[in-house]
Amino acid sequence: MDTLRQTLTGAWSLLVGMKVTLSHVLRKPVTSQYPRERIEMTQAYRNVIRLIEIDEIGSHDCIDCQACVRVCPSDCIKVEGERPEGMRKKRATLFEVEFALCSECGLCLDVCPTDTLGYSREYDQAGFKRSDFLYDLLHEWAPMEEGVREKLRAEEAVKAAAKKAAAEAKAAKAVTEAAATEAASGYDDTAEAPEA
Repeated sequence: MDTLRQTLTGAWSLLVGMKVTLSHVLRKPVTSQYPRERIEMTQAYRNVIRLIEIDEIGSHDCIDCQACVRVCPSDCIKVEGERPEGMRKKRATLFEVEFALCSECGLCLDVCPTDTLGYSREYDQAGFKRSDFLYDLLHEWAPMEEGVREKLRAEEAVKAAAKKAAAEAKAAKAVTEAAATEAASGYDDTAEAPEA
């Protein structure tokens, strides 16, 4: 009798387990089928930093201010730049991040005055040596850099011409106002001084 009870209890337990298993077999999977599927990471996901496109110029806007280099506690950012001919602002010529050292603290994003730094959404970086994690952030922007510089030079030339025209208009207005004030006061500097 004990054996029969144990057999029935075991069979019942097996059926309950099979019911749970079958109910999950028919459900949609909750995991991604990596690498065939890639999931979209949320805005809160932190990974290696990257340069973000600024809509007004169609490129990044790194001006080599060195703020990110100075604030980095891991000392993993290296930035170099130059002031291109005909431009007032500097442009970065080198922006390297050693991601093997990066603590992903986000301080570089906070201090960036041009808001051109952001987090990458990549999540499957892999490498066999430390140099595999040395990222050149300007690599993807290099092909379009000369075109962006020409566009920025043209914009600066337009701004400079507008500033010069405004200064000339202001100077002309000042001369006109001075002449009007002089005429209104009735003073004639061509008249002879009275004899004493």
